[in-house]
Amino acid sequence: MGSVNYEKMLVSDKVFVRVSLGYFDFVEKDTSDVFYGTDNYISKDRLRITPICLGANYMVGNKWRLELGGGIAYWIISYEGESQLTDFGGLTEVSGGGNYFNLYSTIGLRYQKPGRGINFKVGLSPTYAKIEGEEATFNFPHLSIGYSW
Repeated sequence: MGSVNYEKMLVSDKVFVRVSLGYFDFVEKDTSDVFYGTDNYISKDRLRITPICLGANYMVGNKWRLELGGGIAYWIISYEGESQLTDFGGLTEVSGGGNYFNLYSTIGLRYQKPGRGINFKVGLSPTYAKIEGEEATFNFPHLSIGYSW
């Protein structure tokens, strides 16, 4: 799981827009037959998600800042497998690929000196997804390092 982000300040040290491209991979292996052993499995289902996000964030503070924001995430999903995933964040009917618009929010703590320099972020990004008719909330933690110029 990872992403590359670009942020552009709209209001100096307060409001910025963010564009990101991410990737994560969820694999489920069915090992219910004890005769196969621990390294073998009966079936393997793989869900790959490439999210493209666009959002806005607001920061409060000087060097240590509270960061609040939200936006829209466009998920490009591919699925490989013989059956459905039994559970992916509360979704139980994922059995194919597709493209889906989802909403996300973010809350976190950011260390960034005013002006140029390295910044660090830690936080949580709840994502509200609707995939193949099912709804779920994913609470994605985030940890990042960046550079401001």
